Amino acid sequence: MPINITDIKQFIYCPRVVYYNYVEPVPRKVTFKMEYARSQHYELNQKEKRRTLKRYDLLEGKRYYGPSVSSQSLNLVGKIDILIDTENKTGQRYFPIECKDTDGKIYSNILYQLAAYALCIEEMTNTPVKKGYIYIIPQQKAYPIVITDEQKIYVRKVTSMIKKIINEEYFPEPRSKKRCWDCEFQRYCNDCDLPNLAEIKEQDRLLINKIFNKS
Repeated sequence: MPINITDIKQFIYCPRVVYYNYVEPVPRKVTFKMEYARSQHYELNQKEKRRTLKRYDLLEGKRYYGPSVSSQSLNLVGKIDILIDTENKTGQRYFPIECKDTDGKIYSNILYQLAAYALCIEEMTNTPVKKGYIYIIPQQKAYPIVITDEQKIYVRKVTSMIKKIINEEYFPEPRSKKRCWDCEFQRYCNDCDLPNLAEIKEQDRLLINKIFNKS
C-alpha cells in the first residue's frame, strides 16, 4: 500500500494521526476549516491562471494544477498544488508549489511535505529539485524554499517510521502533549488525559475570567 505524502506532514505533526488513519481507522468529520481550505485553493487556482510567474522569480514556464507524483523507491504518492515546468535544459527545471491557508508561519511539517514532493519529482524526471515555494494564501505571497539534502534524508527516515507503524501496528508516542488539547483524535488516545492538559485548561479559564469579568 503506497504512503500518501500528506501522511508525512501528519506524522511530523503527530505520529498517532498516521496510526488512526491506517492501523485503527476512526471516523473523521469534514470540518468547516477543511471546506474553507478547499474553496480557497480553488479560488487561488482560478486567479493563478491569469497571473505571470513574477512572484516566483521565474520568467516563463507552464503551470500544472494538482499533478500526481510518486516514488517507487519510497512507495510514496501525492498531488502537488501547483507544479511549474520551466522546460530549462540546464539547472532546475521543475518547481513544486505548496499552497497553505495559514497564519503566515511556515511550519516544519509543510517544509518536509515540500521535500517529499521534490524527491518524487527527482525520481520521476531524473532532474534535481533544490528549490520550491510555499504560497501563503491570506498574504498572497510566495516564499522561496531551499530544499536541502538533510530534509530529503529526514523524509526517508519518516517514511520508514510510517511503514513501521502500519506494518507492525505500532502505537507511537504523541509528538507533543500540548498539541493533544485541540486534536480531533484526543478522545481515542486514552493516555493523553494528563494533568498538564488540565492545568492548561484551568489557566485558560482563569485568563478568560480575568479578561471578561475584571476591569
